[in-house]
Amino acid sequence: MKIWRWVSEQYSDFTRGISSFGLWSFNSMRSWGRAFTTTFWSERRQTPSQVNYALTRSIYRSEGDSCLGYGFGKPIVDLQVGFMGLPIVNTENEDTNDFLNECINDHWADEIQQMFRDSIRDSKTVVRVRRPDILDPLMTIDEAEHCVLEIIPPEFVQIERDPRNKNIITRAIVNHTMVFIKSQGSPSTGRDPVTEEHSVLEIITPDDYTFYDQTANAWLTNMQAANRYGFVPLEEIYNEWDAGLQSGQSDYESALPFMRAFHDVLTQGLQAHKYHSTPKVVLNLNDVAPFIKNNFPEAVDPETGQIMPHAEISWRGREIIFLQQGDEMKFLEARSVLGDTNTLLEFLIDCVCIAAQTPEWAFMRVAGGTANSDRNAQTVPFLKKIDKKRKVYQKPIQNIMKMVLVMSGLIPVRVKLSWEMVRPDDLVVHMQAFQQLVIGLEVALQSGEISDETYQRMIKQFLPAMKSISQESKDAKKDQKERQAAQAPPLPPVQVQNQLPPAEIRNRPVPVGARH
Repeated sequence: MKIWRWVSEQYSDFTRGISSFGLWSFNSMRSWGRAFTTTFWSERRQTPSQVNYALTRSIYRSEGDSCLGYGFGKPIVDLQVGFMGLPIVNTENEDTNDFLNECINDHWADEIQQMFRDSIRDSKTVVRVRRPDILDPLMTIDEAEHCVLEIIPPEFVQIERDPRNKNIITRAIVNHTMVFIKSQGSPSTGRDPVTEEHSVLEIITPDDYTFYDQTANAWLTNMQAANRYGFVPLEEIYNEWDAGLQSGQSDYESALPFMRAFHDVLTQGLQAHKYHSTPKVVLNLNDVAPFIKNNFPEAVDPETGQIMPHAEISWRGREIIFLQQGDEMKFLEARSVLGDTNTLLEFLIDCVCIAAQTPEWAFMRVAGGTANSDRNAQTVPFLKKIDKKRKVYQKPIQNIMKMVLVMSGLIPVRVKLSWEMVRPDDLVVHMQAFQQLVIGLEVALQSGEISDETYQRMIKQFLPAMKSISQESKDAKKDQKERQAAQAPPLPPVQVQNQLPPAEIRNRPVPVGARH
């Protein structure tokens, strides 16, 4: 009875904030997001602490009622993901460095990009660290050693943390949709197997993994297993955490009003273009009946010769129109408003770029003649934004690395992360600054104004791969001794004294008795 009460409490807690999603299907989430349109704020966020995931995903895919304005959504996110790149891990142990960098570049590159994309778009995502199943016949030893990452939609996960230490996850509940076979069917009679979808809760604690079938109201004891790592291998990834909202923020929130306005203006412009592109004919006729009989004989009754009541005429195929004397025909030229629409659309594009902090060249819009200067002026703040995003994701990546080290039987360490240069031009400027710094430090070191430790601390700012100062000094002295030993002149050849007797002694006959 206690177990059942505990399960019902967990089920009610888990479904309290997500009952709006119905049967956990993506279609129901999309329909719910479209129906929730009472106010602008409620459309962006389901609650003050949760973004409307259905809306953000529809913006990314350019779906929904404002799809003409949602075309900005994909470049805003993908451009940041492309410029961020992949981090480079550095620790005091070279073997650990090689192992973790292989994980990032060879095994997790796609998952890390998904993590960046989903969190920037949805304000949050959840990453799960797994070791591949040993029963998988296609699994390699290399894949088993480096683990795998799994990206889980945040609405399918509920995480509970220790109130005394928010870094420790005490329990996580993950919702899965599993297919169970109720009847195997019969090939001989042509009866197909009968399957049924069940909603299954996976409850993860530092001690074990348990599964509860919500559809059948039963525990799945055959799937439970012990957690031999002692922690819950999940990590919540937030984009620009806001303590006031107690959640992350989507990069679409500030730009969404201008996207909607762009859609409305573009829709009106297309309607105006359709209206003005259709030719308008003005006819001044003295008598309508002869005009219809001469040009539209299908509207005339052949028996009576009169125009049939409620007859319809069509202008298709009428390349020549016959007029009587005194009739006039001309085209009505309406003034187009597309010029003003173009100006307004350009203004709204600027508003989207400012709100999303995205340069306009990301949308293939650069003014001719000043392309280089405009591009450079817009790139500088964008690079600052990329540097800010990298710092946002530094701690979550470090936590994932610690999980992988523990799963691999190693001691967890807080790794240092460095990133590649965003542009080749920045690398040239960086190296020139480093060269000037080294020259100045050499002069100060030789004059005795700074110590070796200060010299190394200054250089370490430009070389993230450097180890600790003490270890780097030991390795540098060791390498210097090896180089000096390799560059030392070779020793002179040793002259060995000839021990052989002179020729006349060797050729002297030996007595017979001396041979024995």
